[in-house]
Amino acid sequence: MLNKTDVSMLYITIMGMASEGDGNKYWLDYANNNSLGVSSLANIMLDSPGAAKFFGDSLLAGNEKDFVTKIYSIALGNTSDVDGINYWTKAITGGGEFTDSKGNVISVASLSKGDLIGAMINSMVNGGSAESKAIFEAKAAASDYFADATLGKDISGLDEGTTSKLISEINSASDLDKVKSEIDGLKESIDEAGLNKIALTTENDTITGTEGGDLISGVVGSLASENTLNAGDVIDGGAGSDILKVDLKSNFTGLDSSGVIKGVEKISLLNSGLISRTFDAKGIKDVQTLALNSEKGIEVKNLANIADIELTNLQAANFNVDSIYADKVLDGSADVQNLKVNGVGAKGASVAITADKIENLSLNATGKDSFLKDITSKDVSVKGNANITLEVKAGVNSLDASASSGKVSADLKAADVKTVKGGSGDDKFVVGTKVANVNVDGGAGNDELEINGAGTLKPTVANVEKVTLDATGALTLAMDNAKDVSELNIKGDKGAVTVVNSNISSLNFLSTAEGTNAVTIDSENLATINYKAATDAKAAAEASGKVNASEATNLTINLEANTKTTNTNAEVIAEKATSITLNVAEVKEAHDIKLSTPKATSLNVESKSVGGTKITAVNATDLDKLQNLNVVTDGKFDIATAATLKGISTINLSGENAKSQVDLSAVALGDAAAAQGIVLNASGLKGGLSTKSISTTGDIVANLNNTTGTVSLGSATTKTGNVTIAVNGATNSVNTGDLQATAGSVVVNAEGSNGAITVGNVTAASASINGGNSSGAMTVGNIATTSASITSGSGSTTIGTVVAGSVAIDLSSTLGDVAVGKITSDNVLFNGAKLKDNGTAGTITIDASTGANFVATVNGGLGKDALTVKGSATTETIKIAGDLGLGGTTPADQKLTLDLDASTKLSSLDISGLKGLGAATAIDLKNVVVDNKLIVDIKGNDAAETITVATPTATLTEIKLSGDLGGGENSISITPTAAAVALTTIDLSGLTFTGGSLSTTITLLAEHIKIATINGSLGADTITVKDENKAVTIDLGDDTARDIVDLSAVKTANATSDAKIAEDLISIANFNTGDSIKFKANIASYTNKGAIDGVTLKDAIASANGDVANSVYGFTWKGDTYLVFNTTNGSGSLTADDDQLVKLIGTSIDLDSLNASNTDIIFA
Repeated sequence: MLNKTDVSMLYITIMGMASEGDGNKYWLDYANNNSLGVSSLANIMLDSPGAAKFFGDSLLAGNEKDFVTKIYSIALGNTSDVDGINYWTKAITGGGEFTDSKGNVISVASLSKGDLIGAMINSMVNGGSAESKAIFEAKAAASDYFADATLGKDISGLDEGTTSKLISEINSASDLDKVKSEIDGLKESIDEAGLNKIALTTENDTITGTEGGDLISGVVGSLASENTLNAGDVIDGGAGSDILKVDLKSNFTGLDSSGVIKGVEKISLLNSGLISRTFDAKGIKDVQTLALNSEKGIEVKNLANIADIELTNLQAANFNVDSIYADKVLDGSADVQNLKVNGVGAKGASVAITADKIENLSLNATGKDSFLKDITSKDVSVKGNANITLEVKAGVNSLDASASSGKVSADLKAADVKTVKGGSGDDKFVVGTKVANVNVDGGAGNDELEINGAGTLKPTVANVEKVTLDATGALTLAMDNAKDVSELNIKGDKGAVTVVNSNISSLNFLSTAEGTNAVTIDSENLATINYKAATDAKAAAEASGKVNASEATNLTINLEANTKTTNTNAEVIAEKATSITLNVAEVKEAHDIKLSTPKATSLNVESKSVGGTKITAVNATDLDKLQNLNVVTDGKFDIATAATLKGISTINLSGENAKSQVDLSAVALGDAAAAQGIVLNASGLKGGLSTKSISTTGDIVANLNNTTGTVSLGSATTKTGNVTIAVNGATNSVNTGDLQATAGSVVVNAEGSNGAITVGNVTAASASINGGNSSGAMTVGNIATTSASITSGSGSTTIGTVVAGSVAIDLSSTLGDVAVGKITSDNVLFNGAKLKDNGTAGTITIDASTGANFVATVNGGLGKDALTVKGSATTETIKIAGDLGLGGTTPADQKLTLDLDASTKLSSLDISGLKGLGAATAIDLKNVVVDNKLIVDIKGNDAAETITVATPTATLTEIKLSGDLGGGENSISITPTAAAVALTTIDLSGLTFTGGSLSTTITLLAEHIKIATINGSLGADTITVKDENKAVTIDLGDDTARDIVDLSAVKTANATSDAKIAEDLISIANFNTGDSIKFKANIASYTNKGAIDGVTLKDAIASANGDVANSVYGFTWKGDTYLVFNTTNGSGSLTADDDQLVKLIGTSIDLDSLNASNTDIIFA
């Protein structure tokens, strides 16, 4: 079924005019009698003369765009919506795809012109902007008002274009009152157009009206020349409906004894002066309507009967109905007064109505808004299409506004009102609490009931969409009979408010509310809680409200524009709610709201407030069940209480404002015993992001790629899962805090980030920190893991200690300073900065871990790149490679330092692959011992190695070194301590030195009494033997280097037999050219005695030995070569503890090639 407004909208869009009453009724009846909708009726009305006149040629084919533009022009007052015009034009030209000004391709259905008009009306009312909707609805309201004013009236006398002008004059919703005033003026002229006009004169007139309607006009004035209504006039309106129209320029004191006014149905009084006027109606009979038009007021008295009263434009303080009538007129018990009001009073300046003697006051609101107060009539009714505001006093029993189509606002709290009925407008009724079972029917429209007071009520409420409570004390509202009410306002809560048995879905706390007591609502339907500002608020005010939504399961909390809240006065308790949404529309002021939602699994926050939004948990466990936290904020958002979000699994945080910030530093995210994974996604947040801690047994993922502010995560800990943090696109600094994944991996991907990256201490099964292509500084704390990988960007890089089974550190892209703590690992790949000092102050420190095999590849650059490697107690092999580069200012800046004191099991040391050393590498093997042996294979590099063996091990039996020491001036010092009493063998025969040289020193002490074999190297050996060492076989190696054997302290303790001589005999093999043997004193002469015969060696010595003191004699006996140092003259035999004997092993020794020099015998 269509209504009057539907037809008005068609009049506007099809004919461009307001609908006259008869025309509107005709089309409405036609449509409803034929079951037509808006579009169907539009198709028919387009064939009307009015449509043809309005649209003209735009109705013709090819002019479709003009047709649509015409509708826009009249309906909305502008044609700026180019996309809209093109869209609808496409619809009436066959439809298809339409591309708007933004490049969007839209599919458009084909429509007839009537269907188009129906669709456009629907769009303007339900889908357009608020401004366009208000303008179009104001035009429709003007058309409705004109239809009501002209129904059944002849309007042919109006100027052509008047009805179109009424529509075109409305360019905003505020223009409606002006147009209604114009219509009121038109109505009066229409009403009077068909009447017979009679003008009174300045004399006493005798007037008899015609059989039709007469308009008798007069003036009451202070000047005789203008005064035409005289006390002696005799006026008889006769048949028909007659009007006496009087302009009160002065007071009318009434008729005299000869005057008569009768048969006139309506008296219309006008006072346009600046003061109130009086009109004495004594003697006037048959009046049905009394019309009073005056801003300052007109006081009528002594009217002989009750008449309908019409008040227009009255702005006086009060209007007394009772005083209008003569004595006893209102003595009845059921007096009815019809009172039509138009523009009476103003907002904040209502006109007080005195009608104490009227039992039934029937108000008719027309034209402009009216404001009345102090009404006391028992029964009050309202009709009409204008808005009216009422305030009653005690005595009013009922209000019936069911016939009203305007908005009725009635304050009834001072009276014991039992029944209230609303009309079709958006009505508001305020009642008190004196009548516990008040019955309110709001009728059609969007209606509000306000309850003011304290006590217990069980009202019957129907067709009321919103209830407002203004509790002056404790208020209990049972809504068993008010199930249709879906919205509840809290205007005041000076006492506790309890609402039971309701279907409330929306609760509003108004910023004007007084009091901070709790509101309890048991509605399962409660879905929305709004903290609202006053409708005319110009600045933010605090909106208070505490609510216990005991049965709500899904809640949306809206903090609207021009509000601010504090956690002292804004509190929501929802113990059963599983989903919470918080929307903050206020853009400046800070908000803080207290929540107790122990079962909530989802919290969604969208805040426009740059002042900040804070949630304060009532209890620390109120957010424990929260699984999803989604925040979009223009300012700072934080959860202030030290709450725990034990169940959290997904956190989405964003904000694109310059002040967007999230602070979760007071709350723990997850729990050490939690099983779920936790994902944190953040973007924007130029103001920053901070968290206290994230912990779980599942995976932890933080996606910070698109953050623009500083980020501080506090810490992240998982027992069995992995920690993954992505900051690839971050443009500001990020601090991850300490990261722990005891059984899993820690991955930090900062590749391509622009801000500084700080990673705290890391404990995990594996760790990967990638800052490749990043430009900010990178700081990494201490790392303990099985495998660690760290890649820096171009910024400065600081790394703490690293303890891992394998370590890969790549600082090759770094342009800034570098500081790297000690690395403890058995497998290290270190690519240092190419332009800066590496390690700590230019020293890279690596300790072997607990494995047997240590491998490290270290590459430096142009800075200082000294390398220190420390073996462990379990280290068996060490391999070091890489290139330390060309940096440093002194050789010591590019050196390798080895600490092998703990490496007792070392068997292999390979540094052959390490390049760029500027100084010799010291290798101290004193503590190596495996099965009482020191056996180490050494591979050196192009720089020199300095090897020392000062073993203190008492059980050590063998020292054996082998390998290629490479280039450089290599040296070996074998100096066992006095404690190494078990030593039997020293073997350096396996050593080579490709590209370099080698010098070795072997120094025995008197305690080394078990030493039996010394194998020198292929380099220059210097071997010192003590007297106590007994028989020792020395092999100097088949080399060309100059070897020295120092026997200066060696003696033969017993020369009595060959066997005794053999006990102290020093044997030397590979005594080659350049080698020398140092005896006990300067050699006076050397003599080759040649081959000597003798049964025993003792005999041979006696034969060969000369008698020259301090002389050396060489001889061969039984194929062996010997040298004897004769100490004393005349001593031919070998003198014990005095002379010295050396056996030279090998057949290639030419005794003639030996020369004496000082204490040495030199193989020339």
